[in-house]
Amino acid sequence: MEVSKVLVMSDSHGRNVGVLAALGKEKPIDLLVHLGDVQGSTEEIEKAAGCSCFFVRGNCDYDPNLPAFTVFFMGKHKVFAAHGHRYQVSYGTESLELNAKQNGCDVAMYGHTHVPFILKKKDMLILNPGSISLPRQEGFKKTYMILTMNKRGEVIPEIREL
Repeated sequence: MEVSKVLVMSDSHGRNVGVLAALGKEKPIDLLVHLGDVQGSTEEIEKAAGCSCFFVRGNCDYDPNLPAFTVFFMGKHKVFAAHGHRYQVSYGTESLELNAKQNGCDVAMYGHTHVPFILKKKDMLILNPGSISLPRQEGFKKTYMILTMNKRGEVIPEIREL
């Protein structure tokens, strides 16, 4: 699947006002990625998105059909998407990076911390969109992320506020 605009969000915790607001601002999109703690709202979000969606299981999700992680391509980049709680992301991203590399990925995305984060390393881009409903960073702004690609085929992440 060729994607040029990806909406990434996390930690909505069943509160979809922010999800719907982000979709209203950003559509049309090619793909929506929800990084966990969706809490039973996958069908509502898929319907509102009107495009392909990937969801992963967070520590507050009890749907056994949600995968622990997913992998997809964005141009030449292979993306690893997980909630983060299984990789101790509250203490650093090393375990997440290792799992991404073991899956052949050069982009790793996670949620769980409710704090937006972008780190560009030599061989890995590490991303967290923050929380679309329950932010924890200074200023407590509800955030999500848009991924696009530049002319050189590089993934360009942008944190956006509601």
